[in-house]
Amino acid sequence: MGTGDFICISMTGGAPWGFRLQGGKEQKQPLQVAKIRNQSKASGSGLCEGDEVVSINGNPCADLTYPEVIKLMESITDSLQMLIKRKVGAPFLFLDGRSHPPLLHLLGYTSLPVPTLANQPLG
Repeated sequence: MGTGDFICISMTGGAPWGFRLQGGKEQKQPLQVAKIRNQSKASGSGLCEGDEVVSINGNPCADLTYPEVIKLMESITDSLQMLIKRKVGAPFLFLDGRSHPPLLHLLGYTSLPVPTLANQPLG
């Protein structure tokens, strides 16, 4: 997968989440965030266009086809947790005019609860 930062993104409240994915096993491309809608749950969560989706609610995505990913996303009713990989050198997030570096630098996947951008105080 190359070099990058691993970040946990959490959203609640159910669909629509406000992002579009592209790629998948059948396309021989990593699953990536293609588009984020303005003023959506995704835009407020810290998810960025170009992020690679490693897992969705604990389900690894590397071997999933795009239709399998859609089926998985449609099964999620309230809480969405995504482990994403952001390329080194990708822009930092800007919230309230301040730059915030990625929150998690993981050496590998963990099933333990992890802090998320949506839950972090800005002060």
